[in-house]
Amino acid sequence: MAEALKKYSGKRLAIGVSGGRDSMCLLHAVLSCGVVQKSDIIAVHVNHALREDADRDEMFVRDFCSQKKVRFTSKRVDVKGCAALNGFTIEQAARNLRYDVFRDIIKSGAADVVLTAHHALDNAETVLMHLFRGAGLDGVRGMLKSEKVLRPLLAVYPEELDEYAKINDIKYVVDETNFIDDADRNFIRLNVIPMIERRYQGAVRNVNAFSRECDSVCEYLEESLDMSYITHDGGAVIIDERALKGALASRYVRKALSEFSLVDITREQIERVVELIGLRMGAVVELNGDIEAAKEYGCVALYVPRAKFCGEIAVKIGANFIDGLAVDIAPDNVSPNDAPGRAVDLAALDGAALRFRRDGDMFTPFGGGRKKLKQYFIDNKVPKRKRDRIPLICRGSEVLVVIGMQISDSVKQTAETKSKGTVTPRWT
Repeated sequence: MAEALKKYSGKRLAIGVSGGRDSMCLLHAVLSCGVVQKSDIIAVHVNHALREDADRDEMFVRDFCSQKKVRFTSKRVDVKGCAALNGFTIEQAARNLRYDVFRDIIKSGAADVVLTAHHALDNAETVLMHLFRGAGLDGVRGMLKSEKVLRPLLAVYPEELDEYAKINDIKYVVDETNFIDDADRNFIRLNVIPMIERRYQGAVRNVNAFSRECDSVCEYLEESLDMSYITHDGGAVIIDERALKGALASRYVRKALSEFSLVDITREQIERVVELIGLRMGAVVELNGDIEAAKEYGCVALYVPRAKFCGEIAVKIGANFIDGLAVDIAPDNVSPNDAPGRAVDLAALDGAALRFRRDGDMFTPFGGGRKKLKQYFIDNKVPKRKRDRIPLICRGSEVLVVIGMQISDSVKQTAETKSKGTVTPRWT
């Protein structure tokens, strides 16, 4: 174990310590390996407040660190509240909050990396759990590598940790909920793995060997992706339709989704995104994490929808602000030919309002016939996700200006126009 820890020499290490066998063995190994300065170590305990003994466990780790003169910090988190608020299982909420604490430790500058005590059996459990839930090739890679959260014990098996704890007389606490099979991971650990090990000796080691092979294959496939097929448009991640028509389609989707914070994206959901490319324009599928995927012109867009803003403001000369956007209305003697879609008769905007689209809106584009605003957007290939974020200047249900795109025939400049000006969008 000391050999595996040499790579962390010179780094400031935060170690996730629950007080159980695995994390106490990891903490002991780091302290005794001879390659990490004690001053570079901080033990981090996350109190999930789910058990009567939760405070006892925190105190156990605190006392151990005090005796060994190791820096210690703890954070109490509201797992039940997080689960209820976000629709997570207790297991998901606990993990998310735990890693939030780890990320905060890194951001604070207290440590360069976080070490966790996940071992080889944890990895095999993860592979099986993902497989049973419908994961693809990525899901059976096991516990993925991370630059900031490292798992030095992934090649170590529980029996080796038992032996290490015994030889070094390492004391630890026991979480009795580990022996209750209500959570998915516990069910696999207590029921599934013992059953397959009785039938197939060495099954867990074979599962881990399989996950390492899948990890290598996935890394190779990642290097084969043409990243020019994945772009950004505002808050959306765009996948070019060419990427979704080949053998690597699902991998492009996974790569795009990796830019969002997700929980349990399954193979079924990935396939639904890929299938969008063959559906009608504007078709949408909903994914976990409030993400939507929509078929657009030559692509599929992934995004988190923004709540629609229904208010409006009276327009005025100068800066007009609406829901994080700004529209500048300014006197300007510029020719309509030099400012297409922006040059207006300012007098024609008197009494108008700035808002976003509503059902029943009508628009008469400069030089075109009157039509529903929806049809105008369709004709101009404006994706659905953008239509609610394009500011409009309106009088009633009549659209006078589609900001940044086109003006209505009713506000165009003529030979008689005395108050010439422009309407220009900008982000605040």
